[in-house]
Amino acid sequence: MAFAYCVAKLKILASISATDAKPRNVIYNFMKTSIKKDTHTGIQPIRVLKHNLTTRLVERNENYIKQLHSDFKLDKNIKYHIAELPLVKRQCPYIDENGLINIHETYLSYIWIISYYFFVLHEELLVIPEQEKRGIPKRKNQNLNLYYEAEELFNYAKSLIVVYSDWDKENYPNPEYFDENTEQGWYILRTNDLFVEVLNFILYHEAAHAEFEHIKKIKENSLSEEEIKELELEADTRAIELILSNNRSRNSSGLSIIIGIASILFFSNNLNGGKKHPNINIRLNNAIKIFNPEDENPIWSILVLFLKIWDKQFNLGIKEERTYNDYKELYFHLLSQIK
Repeated sequence: MAFAYCVAKLKILASISATDAKPRNVIYNFMKTSIKKDTHTGIQPIRVLKHNLTTRLVERNENYIKQLHSDFKLDKNIKYHIAELPLVKRQCPYIDENGLINIHETYLSYIWIISYYFFVLHEELLVIPEQEKRGIPKRKNQNLNLYYEAEELFNYAKSLIVVYSDWDKENYPNPEYFDENTEQGWYILRTNDLFVEVLNFILYHEAAHAEFEHIKKIKENSLSEEEIKELELEADTRAIELILSNNRSRNSSGLSIIIGIASILFFSNNLNGGKKHPNINIRLNNAIKIFNPEDENPIWSILVLFLKIWDKQFNLGIKEERTYNDYKELYFHLLSQIK
């Protein structure tokens, strides 16, 4: 890979912000159709994928799930919360003391958009330009309007952290209402698959809490904050092992794990996990150690993009100060600058 070229593209990326993004001014002749069915309850477009989450979870490791059910550690149902609430109003996944996993529509919307944005960003600003430079046959030509559109959608996702508003499915990409024969539709269909994989990692994380009876241990042993954080890391590790042990694509599953953890970055300007969770860099490094990607794995460039976009959001001042052999080296250098 001509890495210096890719670094240059990242520097171009760093100059793009919500305020200077070019207006799209494009008339799309889409033949959009809705895939919503009567069984798709909810108020956000993400509702059309709610059943896909549990179907894949059970299919990939049915015996594991059944064993947790039979041991009365995990409830057979998952509670799907529908509410016009932002993420800070306890709209993130959790499992209760009865083994009931709770997921929230606002959070699912947020994760889908994060997945879509970084997929489009990686393809349109890194992969396609590199293919053009090296003369590699490409699937499509670069379309920066897709990036600008994704950037606007990403800004909406970040707003959901503190303020709830409806997802404008008429004007922004979404999994419910789209034309699958367009470039946007191509990204949406593949984001749908990636999204389900990300949520499988998150659901396995909650299932691991049930498997290891973490809530019971916390109550009965008066664990310290550091000990509670170790339980969270144990749940991460188990979820990673489960999702990697049965996957259609190891790289896609690895990417889903990274997205599931790195998506937390945009909640705050630091890596602090709070009183109950390990710092985000610790969770990411744990995942990387288990997944053990090769130096040229695209996961490294995705991680770099996460840090670059996070830096752009909070103006953290992390910089590329030299040339790098690969994205792995760049990732760890950027990470080392964060206090």
